[in-house]
Amino acid sequence: MPARGFVDLLALIAGVFGAIGSQHTPAGERAASSGTHRAAHVQARPAAAASLPQTDAKLLGQRIMVGMDGLSAAPGLLARIRAGQVGSVILFSANIGTRTQLQSLTASLQRAARQGRNPPLLIATDQEGGQVKRLPNGPPDRSPPQIAATGSTTVSSNEGRATGRYLKGVGINMDLAPVVDVPTFPGAFIWRQGRAFSFNADSVAKYATAFALGVQSGHAAATAKHFPGVGSAGVDTDNKLDVLRPTAAQLSAALTPYRSLIPRGLDAVMLSTAAFPAYDPTRTPAALSRTIIQGLLRRQLKFGGVTITDALGTPTGHDEVTAGVLAARAGADILLYTDAASGELAALQTALQDGRINRTEAQASYRRIVTLKQRVA
Repeated sequence: MPARGFVDLLALIAGVFGAIGSQHTPAGERAASSGTHRAAHVQARPAAAASLPQTDAKLLGQRIMVGMDGLSAAPGLLARIRAGQVGSVILFSANIGTRTQLQSLTASLQRAARQGRNPPLLIATDQEGGQVKRLPNGPPDRSPPQIAATGSTTVSSNEGRATGRYLKGVGINMDLAPVVDVPTFPGAFIWRQGRAFSFNADSVAKYATAFALGVQSGHAAATAKHFPGVGSAGVDTDNKLDVLRPTAAQLSAALTPYRSLIPRGLDAVMLSTAAFPAYDPTRTPAALSRTIIQGLLRRQLKFGGVTITDALGTPTGHDEVTAGVLAARAGADILLYTDAASGELAALQTALQDGRINRTEAQASYRRIVTLKQRVA
């Protein structure tokens, strides 16, 4: 393995475990941003100004993202949104018909949040381009490999900006993209599905950064995924609980896009449900691992934005409600479910009351989420 990759990994792991051994205080502020998005992403003052709700249900409800059935919101979902028990909604192809229908749906969801005097919703979808594109008639017009093939970051930025504007036009304010995984072999699922920009980490960083900042300039949130990198996975991590063992050089390369994006004011990072023994020897999935979320992402890479799990109905070694509590305890901000997650709020409240979830950290998560909502909603 290249000496540089090995040395980088040793330093990285030392930093992670050194941080975990220190006092756990949440990283509520983003590293200083640069470029055109600097002013929009300096988080210290907005995060501190976000007032806390009076009930634990509303404090924790902001962390729950749910899926829904059909083309219109069921009364039960709208009631939960009004009550502040759900803070975000994810939309899939089955929820998307005509442009008018989608605008009506998203408006009804946001109206319910306003009626309950809650923060606006994050309404998310996967609009990566290529195979994963929930709104088939909207941008991006190119897949990630096609964007990279142009050799132009301007193309990537324009695709991202057009995507952000298009999503906002139909009431969606969060794109669960771009994919920033660096494939390590041709059989990697993320490459076979046409979702990765390149095999080269610097190229992934270049085009993913341009795309993400483009989305954010279109006033939607961008989400880099799947941290800390699933480029060595042969099977889709949505379908298998995978324990990944990349080489030291591959681990270091997988972080290159995040090192590019985070200082520039990246809104959100999606946490993988794969396990990475090089970072967490307990083989806890990244989305449930305090070592990876608080040690590697927050302290080592200085990410101060919103973290969101990959779908917790996927294999994690736990049922999805338990997985949600473990993820929240580890420091994940938004807990992503593709179903109604009907038992999650009660489980989170119990965990907060008995001390398994730290209240100060729960309040920091709330503030990060609301700060993002203030920017994009």
